[in-house]
Amino acid sequence: AAPTPAPPLPLSEAKASSSTAPPPSAAAPAVSPAMSPLLSEAKVAAVNWRPPTPSAAVKVELKRGMTVEVVRESGGKSVEVWLAGEWKRLSPAESNEIARQQAAGEKIFEFTARGTAYEVDLNQMTQTNQTSGRTRTIRIVDSDLADGAALGFDGFRTAFHKAAAAVAAGSAKAVTKEALLGSWPEPEPSRMRLAEATSEAVMRDMDLRGNHQADLMEWIHYWALERDSPSYHASKEVNEKLVQALKSDQQVLGRMQMHFETAVGEDAEGVGAGAGVAADASNGAGLSAEGLLRVCQRLRDSPKEVLEKKWAKEVLAKHDAGEGIEEDEAFSYYDFLNVMLGRKRFKVSLYMYDISDGLAERWSWLLLGHSFRGIWHTGVVVEWPEKSSEFWFGGRLFESEPGTTPFGKPLEIRPLGYTHKLRQEAWSHVAQVLSEEFTKANYDVLTHNCNHFSDKLMLFLRNDHIPEEVRSQPEMVMSTVTARALRPALNQWLGGFDKQDGRATDGSGEEARLLWEAVLPGALISFSQVEGGRPIVGEVRNRGQQACLVCSFDLGGALVARRAPRSLLVEVLRPPPPGYPEEDLPEAERLALDSAELPPPPGASPRSFLEACGWPF
Repeated sequence: AAPTPAPPLPLSEAKASSSTAPPPSAAAPAVSPAMSPLLSEAKVAAVNWRPPTPSAAVKVELKRGMTVEVVRESGGKSVEVWLAGEWKRLSPAESNEIARQQAAGEKIFEFTARGTAYEVDLNQMTQTNQTSGRTRTIRIVDSDLADGAALGFDGFRTAFHKAAAAVAAGSAKAVTKEALLGSWPEPEPSRMRLAEATSEAVMRDMDLRGNHQADLMEWIHYWALERDSPSYHASKEVNEKLVQALKSDQQVLGRMQMHFETAVGEDAEGVGAGAGVAADASNGAGLSAEGLLRVCQRLRDSPKEVLEKKWAKEVLAKHDAGEGIEEDEAFSYYDFLNVMLGRKRFKVSLYMYDISDGLAERWSWLLLGHSFRGIWHTGVVVEWPEKSSEFWFGGRLFESEPGTTPFGKPLEIRPLGYTHKLRQEAWSHVAQVLSEEFTKANYDVLTHNCNHFSDKLMLFLRNDHIPEEVRSQPEMVMSTVTARALRPALNQWLGGFDKQDGRATDGSGEEARLLWEAVLPGALISFSQVEGGRPIVGEVRNRGQQACLVCSFDLGGALVARRAPRSLLVEVLRPPPPGYPEEDLPEAERLALDSAELPPPPGASPRSFLEACGWPF
């Protein structure tokens, strides 16, 4: 008989107690909470940011004696810099220094990191390399990784041997789904299907050779990417390249890890200008640019004709041509593989269509009070190797073949630079994030149109705006009688396009609504904690309007409680088991679940407020 399902957790009955998490034992480092498939926690946003602080282990006592353990930070913040087409986190030491200066009231100041002097401007949110003069954008974000960034290859190895030995006597050479599951504390019968679905999902991503198991190199690779990769899609692209490489050379992954670990160790021991970049080999602090070049030079000069020798020659050729490697860049394991496997960038352009068909150039001054070369509709075009795509907003959000939209031939194609984002990464952002902001119901030719969408997408692709002349055009004509008179007709035309060739969102949010209606207590869902994050398996405990509370397993076998935002839901994997009781949330608790930033009411302590709202910490 099927096990009796545990009832949904009434949020108001959750009791929390916290204790400072002890540092992992060097002798027996069990699978660290930092190695959880979920490396980020929902938090209540702090008004004043601060650098990461030690994590805390929090136990939540549920009904029927079940305990959920949550590992989280003490509400810290970190600093990220826009580098090589993506946000990269600065080291804890750099974040600490910026926090110290900010706490002292400094807005513009200098500090030194990795042997390079920088000027930070917190008014403009920029960081300038004092040697090269290059200025980059910075931002302050929730510190999601806790102390996981310090976990290196040695920690991964210890965890591998523990997991592999769970179902095998002596030393095992591979981890299977059964071994992974067997290394966990035995879950309650009602949680077995969640545990099995979690182990299946992890092994599916870990198994690069298609053997239904993971050896030590695959295990290390999986966890290093989980620690370092900017997104699930980015990890997937690296893995696809590695799968092809492994078909011709089964040992190449192990050698690449050896090259990386050796070079990081040399940096730590004082070899070259990268000295001191990492205090502990392969712990995520990064490999210096000089260290990466050392690896490539050694491979180029080696008499052995191995697969990575060809990659190294290509990297050195790009470097000699002034491409690819910046002198102050620190390379994580993901970055190292991405560069060696051929990090690619893709051309981005703005297609500019004149919807007045030439009338604007002749009559705009008279009718609109300004002289315009065109009344612009725009689409963002990215040229990927497999397919070029034009993204545009016309009631729905569309991905079309460039130049085939209902607007004909663009009057101008404006080059906007390059992006490192992948096609599926871009579409996921459009479909999961921007589709709720840009719908048929809220299209407005003056205040919420295609150009506003193009600008939002450009911020995602390149962290930059579309040209000001396009972005500001609606505001320039909004007050004119002509614009107000034409507004209803233009809204009906420009915001009313049906599905075109290619793919499109539904324009109404109906698909997202139907998916959310299937998120019932007891259902197994796939979701991510951050945009672009790896899909995670969780069991729904309760649901609000914009988020649900789920339970999921980490790789230590601990059952952890998470807040899963509606916008980051991927799919419903399995419906609730028969007889799983539903329970409505009180309105106050539903509001609390729906808002990650809801402040505590006056007179309430933050912890008591969170407990009352059912937050699992």
